[in-house]
Amino acid sequence: MSVWKSRTAAVAVGATIVVGLGASGSVAAGLITSKDIKNETIKSKDVKDGTLKGNDVKDGGLTGADIADGSIALADLAPGARGAAPAQGVGVNGLEAATLAAPVTVAHIGGPINDNNTNLDTSLTLPAGTYLVTVDGAFERSASPDNPAVDVFPQLSLWLDKNGDNAFKWQDGEGDISPNTLLPTVTGRHRSVSGTTVITLTAPTKVGLLAFGYDSAQGTEGSGDIKVTAATITATPLS
Repeated sequence: MSVWKSRTAAVAVGATIVVGLGASGSVAAGLITSKDIKNETIKSKDVKDGTLKGNDVKDGGLTGADIADGSIALADLAPGARGAAPAQGVGVNGLEAATLAAPVTVAHIGGPINDNNTNLDTSLTLPAGTYLVTVDGAFERSASPDNPAVDVFPQLSLWLDKNGDNAFKWQDGEGDISPNTLLPTVTGRHRSVSGTTVITLTAPTKVGLLAFGYDSAQGTEGSGDIKVTAATITATPLS
């Protein structure tokens, strides 16, 4: 055999080997399965971003510990699951609060609280559940008393509008705590009040604040002369 023929044959054999190796690589790629890979040898860096889909993850394979806190938004939930997500701002994600917008004059001191309360228009509408509720406020005498010898005790009353009629009815169990204070006879002096209670609501209910008070003579001393300068109601869900 000539030298030229022997070289040609060698080149042909080499080409055949190269093609064969290339083909064997593609075949091998199709033959490798998860059984051929040792457990825990593939890390996150070995997987290209965006290549894994939901059907690549075994049902029940992920738990809450595998998901970063705050990484799932409402848009990530299936439409049927979104309706079950609690709404924001109605006492289900932590403390809810309502604050008096501007000072309010206490119109009446003494008499029946059902008729003589002053609605502060400071309220929360809470869904059914149990709540820790705190009432905070401050009173100020805006005018000198007619009778300085009579003590006046203004109060903030927690109102649970269970009847849903926007009308306070003590006899229907719509009243709760009523923190009060002895108001000084000097004008411009403030006194703060505070109280805490636990309430259980069986249906969505407006929970608000009323201003009222009594005097030591069981009269009306201080009516129209006292202002609520600050008032806040807070509710923290317990269940």
